[in-house]
Parts: sequence; structure tokens; C-alpha cells
Amino acid sequence: MARGSKDGKDRGRGAGNLPNREAFERMNFLLQSAQFYATLPATNAAAAAVTTEATAKGKESDESTTLDNDSNGGSSSGALPPRTSATMMPLARFYAKEMRLVSHKSVLRMSPHVKRSICKVCLTPLLPGISSMTRVKGQKRGRRVITTCNYCQSQTRLFVNDDHVLFVDRPEHGTIS
Repeated sequence: MARGSKDGKDRGRGAGNLPNREAFERMNFLLQSAQFYATLPATNAAAAAVTTEATAKGKESDESTTLDNDSNGGSSSGALPPRTSATMMPLARFYAKEMRLVSHKSVLRMSPHVKRSICKVCLTPLLPGISSMTRVKGQKRGRRVITTCNYCQSQTRLFVNDDHVLFVDRPEHGTIS
């Protein structure tokens, strides 16, 4: 009897016999954790830990960069960018980095949707309005979506083609549905 099937029938391709299922589950957990901590506001202890870590690396730090950067108009010249101090972004970056390491070590390909949701430079989870800015530029023929990371200011440009479907989204692609 096949493992995991109740009636003894073999499951079809991609239905349940996924190699390295644990690695994919781990990567999924790390992605969800990174996105969660990117939206979570920092506590005083967590902000202090991030500030002391930045100070230990030799960067300048002052009292206004921990949680009070709104008092001076949001423009502080401390160790952390203004938006980093109000979230748990360093922890979110750590989880995104771990997800990438798991995929490299187990030689697994991440979905293009997952790759597009993480900055390639600083590994920040790209959440529109929180950690990234997304805009559409161009005319009907040459439209493109430009996503700008708010922390490292790197940009990714994706051309918009209404007829294009990613390979992983096609019905004949038989992996996870």
C-alpha cells in the first residue's frame, strides 16, 4: 500500500510524492515568519538590541533612532534607516536569509513568486507600503512594474505582458498545485 494514501491507489504526479518535503515546509515557514516580523512593531528591548548590535559594528547610533524617530520628523542620521527602527526588520531579514540558505543547501529552486517578494540585495521581505514601493510606469506597449526597496533603494523592473504565464503557473506543470 502506498504511503499516505487511504485507499491503496497511487497518487498522481505532484499530488503527494514531493521529494524534500521537509525542506519545502521549512522554507515556507521561514517565508511566512519573515513576512510576519516585517510587519510587527518592535518592542523597546528588541529595538535596544538592534541598536547595540549596530553600535558594536562601529556604526553611529543615537537615542532618536531606537523608537522615537517620529519626534524629529522621521529623518534621523543614526545607524538604522528611519523605517527599520519601528519594525522587527533585522529578524525578518535573518529569516529570509535562512530561507535562501536552505534552498541552496538542499539544491531546491524557489518559486518565482517567492523570489520576487524578497529584495535581492538586502534580503528584506518586500511588502508594498511597509518595506517597498511599487509603481507602474510606461505606456500600453512597454508597461513595467518597478518595485523599490525602502531600505537599500534597489529596484527590480518586471515588464507587464498580459499574455505571459509563468511556467510554474501553467496547468501542464505538475508540481504542487
